[in-house]
Amino acid sequence: MATLPWRNLTAQRVRSALTVLGIAVAVGAFIALTGLTRGIQHSFETGIGDTGADFVVSQRNTYSLVSSSVGQDFGEALSAVPGVEQVSGVVLTVAELDESANIFVTGWPKGSFLWSSLDLYAGKPPDGPRQLVLGRSIARALGKTVGDEVSLQYESFVISGLSRSDSVFNQNIAITQLPVLQDLLGRPGTVSLFQVRLTRPVTPAEASKIKAKLAAVSPLLDVNDSEEFAGNMRFEQTLGTIASAVSLVMILASSILVANTLLMSVSERSQEFGILAAIGWTPGMIRALVVSEGLMMCVIGSVAGIGLGIGAMYVVSWMQVFAGLLEPYITLGIVGQATGWVCLVGTAAAFYPAWRVTRIAPSAALRGLR
Repeated sequence: MATLPWRNLTAQRVRSALTVLGIAVAVGAFIALTGLTRGIQHSFETGIGDTGADFVVSQRNTYSLVSSSVGQDFGEALSAVPGVEQVSGVVLTVAELDESANIFVTGWPKGSFLWSSLDLYAGKPPDGPRQLVLGRSIARALGKTVGDEVSLQYESFVISGLSRSDSVFNQNIAITQLPVLQDLLGRPGTVSLFQVRLTRPVTPAEASKIKAKLAAVSPLLDVNDSEEFAGNMRFEQTLGTIASAVSLVMILASSILVANTLLMSVSERSQEFGILAAIGWTPGMIRALVVSEGLMMCVIGSVAGIGLGIGAMYVVSWMQVFAGLLEPYITLGIVGQATGWVCLVGTAAAFYPAWRVTRIAPSAALRGLR
């Protein structure tokens, strides 16, 4: 039982290798799709929370981060809520930069507390109508520095400063003045969301009460912290559902590969199983042998799939066209889900070949009958 499964798999190297490769692709696809989907949410959470805001006020039931549209005049009502220090309207969109990279572009109002969260390591904040600050990662990817020109929405902008941040989201973002971006996008008088900063000091209980008062300003508005905001977007939920569905199909396909490989194997080894039965192996031991072969292929494929999935995540995220939009995100939970599902489904698929081989009488198996 300790050596036979491995010997049987290596006896059919090509067949076993192809099955293991199929399992590895399934595990890799699960890890890559789930990791990139959760990475988008994590990137939004850390990026929005990196500005020093306590709450995000957006359009209720917004589909995505950039589809939210709120009247700018709501800012006065939100600012009037007791305990609110400052409210900043923000426009956020995805735009093509230099016709080579799709990045997030945001507009902040002049004098906003958001500018104080900006960590500039070169240059200064934009003070002209066609100036912007670029995040460090996207600036390096494009080979740009302070004073260079870039094309944004087919308009020429000058890089006034370069920023650095711990979040991938803010490393790959362009920031300009709010009126400039509103004019560029043709949406005067509206913003994507409001970022609200509370008066310090504030306790969690006080913050909860202020949150309720902010929500009472209008039934058209949602008030969340950055983590809640990213998690509640329907776009995130849609991506998660698609990723889960594709991953499930891949895992089911890998289980079919396992079952097919084992069915072919047991059909060719009927005499071997007859000999094992003749020397005292019980049907349960023979079934355990076949199932262990399936489990061994699932384990080997899972280990290979982990590396494949992580590598795929980084390759996709490094592509310039996805700069700042996709962030690799891997946890033990994601790895455990992928390997657990594959080993569970793959082992279950091995039970049918295992049951079938024990249905043959030892005498018939010795004669090569199937």
